[in-house]
Order: sequence, then structure tokens, then C-alpha cells
Amino acid sequence: MRKYSSDELEDFLKERSDQYLIYPSDAVWNNIQKNLYPNRFWTYVSIGFLLLCISGGLVIHNTKELVEVPAPTGQIAYSFISNDPLEKAYKNMEVISVKYRENNRDHSIKMIQQVAVLQRDVDINNEIAEGSMYNSEKIELPASVLAISKEIQDRNAGINIKPTKKNFLSNAFESVVAHAIKISKKAEWQFYITPTASYRILQGKATNSNYQYASFPYTTNSNFAANVNDAVNHKAGMGLELGTSMLYPLSKKLTLKTGLQFNYNHYQIEAYIGTPEIATYGMNNFGYGASSPISTISYYRNGDGYSSTTLRNEHYMISMPIGLEYIVAGNKKINLAIASSLQPTYVFTNYSYLISTNLKNYAKEPSLNRRFNINSAVEASLNIQSGAYKFSFAPQYRYQLISSFKNKYPIKENLWDMGVKLSVSKTIH
Repeated sequence: MRKYSSDELEDFLKERSDQYLIYPSDAVWNNIQKNLYPNRFWTYVSIGFLLLCISGGLVIHNTKELVEVPAPTGQIAYSFISNDPLEKAYKNMEVISVKYRENNRDHSIKMIQQVAVLQRDVDINNEIAEGSMYNSEKIELPASVLAISKEIQDRNAGINIKPTKKNFLSNAFESVVAHAIKISKKAEWQFYITPTASYRILQGKATNSNYQYASFPYTTNSNFAANVNDAVNHKAGMGLELGTSMLYPLSKKLTLKTGLQFNYNHYQIEAYIGTPEIATYGMNNFGYGASSPISTISYYRNGDGYSSTTLRNEHYMISMPIGLEYIVAGNKKINLAIASSLQPTYVFTNYSYLISTNLKNYAKEPSLNRRFNINSAVEASLNIQSGAYKFSFAPQYRYQLISSFKNKYPIKENLWDMGVKLSVSKTIH
């Protein structure tokens, strides 16, 4: 047997394999062609049929609209309108006349409304007649129907119709607006900002009792002052007031004011850093079931310590002022007014250091802070009107009527703010 090298063997196998090649017939190639590129004839036919149906539907729809829709602009084809206002108007005339006779000339508000609807239909007809290419005639309400309407209105002129519950609020608002117009002055919407100097008024004396606040000057340390104002070293701080309010005139000189405002009040405390120690807050005794004292850890002393420091008592408040403003002198363009208000207040954030009842330490005790309070304010303003806007410059004093602390804590604190209120008001038309 002959031996082949690797190259000769490869050529030999290739030559033999070429002798057994099988070539597909034309039918096989045609089937492959159909599978790769299918005939799209029926697809095109389907799409064409769908477009034909859509076109036919649109033609039918447009043909129907030509029967009901007016002709081109400027030529109103009256004969194409199926809902004839003229026919409807005459039917309404007959109905009104029959009802009027049956009710023996009853002065019903509904009949007045029916006549108003009838007049509207007649107006529609007349507008159509003006542009009609068929020279349609205009119509007018018969004199008998107009006479019925006038007689009904005359009879109801003196009747006081009470407003329904559904329209009570709208009627009340219209009454308020009418009153404002009557006094030649409109309501105003005001925005204002007031930089202030903030401080407090303290009341209280030192005591060594845990339950009963001393009713006479007494101190636990001869080197300490008995009165809280003599013992502490406080300084005023900067505050701020922002708000908006509605001004409603009650008369030409008197105005009702109400709105919503934000206040920030703070003052500074000069104290000393010391070693941690117990600060006791003795409580007022309200008879049987006396309030227990509160003790907490204090890092600040009132009299002496390692080094001085400054603490800040801060109050963040939101309130709803309700008050009156009275014009003392001047005219509509420029005037001088005074105002006062009560302000229910909610203190939503309070960073306060309370002095212990022996007046020796400062510490925070949130349980003794009051959340709800009432403030009052007085101001005198110079008002300048410029078109629909009014600009005001008003010195203001604001005072907290109830102590910042709860009644069981012997020391009382009433905050106050003094500043200049700058505001702009817009007349509501």
C-alpha cells in the first residue's frame, strides 16, 4: 500500500470529496427564496382595503355633516339647521301664555326665567337670520308675552326673597363687598416685616424651699441677691417679625385686621461654665397635692465659675393677630393711624435656659415651658397711598401677656419686642 504524506493525503481527500458533491435543484432554491422573501401581495391588498374603508367612512360622515352644519363663513344656511330656534321660541310662547292663564296671573319667579330663556332663543334666531343666504326673517317677542314679563316683574318688585342655604356664603360675601364699595374703600392685603429689639420682664425671688415659694425676701446664700432681677445678668437681642394680613374697612376710618405672622425673640444670658451640679427647681404649692420639685444637671452657674460664657434664650412663634386700626388724621393719600391687636400664639420651638429657684444655676427644663400664649401689640403708622398700593412705616411694641413658664414654676417671664414695622398693602379689586 502506498504511503502518503500529510499534504498529499489532504489533496487526495479533497479530490475524492469533490466527486460526490450534490447540487440542489431549482425547486429547492425557489423554496428557499420564498421563505427568505415571502410574497407581500396579500399584505398590500389588505392595507389598501383598510384605507378604502376609512376613506369611505370619512366621506359618509362629512356628507352627513353637510346636512346639519352651516355653510361656509358668512353664509348661514338656515334650512340645514335641524334644531330650529324659531319653532322652539313659538312653542315657549304658547307654554308661557297657557301657564300664565292657568295660574291666574301668578307672579312666579320661574315664569320670569322662562321669558328670559325665550328671549335668548329669539336672539339666537335673529343672529342666524342676519347671515342666512335664504333671507330668513327676524322675529320679535309678541307684545302680549312682553307684557306678561313686565307685569310679573312689577308684582315681584316688593317681594323679599330669602336666599337658599346653598347660596348663603356667596350672598354674605356679596354683602361684604357691597358694604366696602359703599364706604368708598376696598379691602387690602398686607405683607410686612419688623426688625425688633427683643427682651423680657422677670419676676421672682430666691427660695430654698422645694415646694413653697417664699412670700418674703429670703436667700439661701448671703452673697446672693434675693430678687431675680438683681441676681441675673441679661442683655437684649435682635428679633424679627414676618407676616401677612387682610385689612377690611368697617368705616372710612376704622379697619379690621387679621392674618398670620411669625416671630423670633431672643435675649442673651451672661453666665459661667462650672462643674456639673444639681439645679433644683422648686414648685409653687397649690394646696393639697403639692407639685414636686424638679432636679436636673447644670453646667452653668449664675455667679462664678471657670470661665464666662453667653447663653441665648430663643423663642420661635407663630400667631394669628386680630385687631383694629383707626385713622387719626390725614386723607386717603397720606394719613396717620393707630392700631392694636391680640395675638393667640403657639411657641413651636423654645431654646431657653431657666434659672434655678435658688438663683444659682442655669439649665434647660422643657417641661416647664408653655406652648400656647397670648400676645398684644400696639403701633402708630404713617401710611402713604400710591395707586393700588399703600406703604406704611409703624413703630410697634409687642408684649407677651402670660408667662413663658407654667404656673407651677415660681419665676415669671414675659417677653417683649420693640421695632419698626415696614409694610406694603395691595388694594383688592
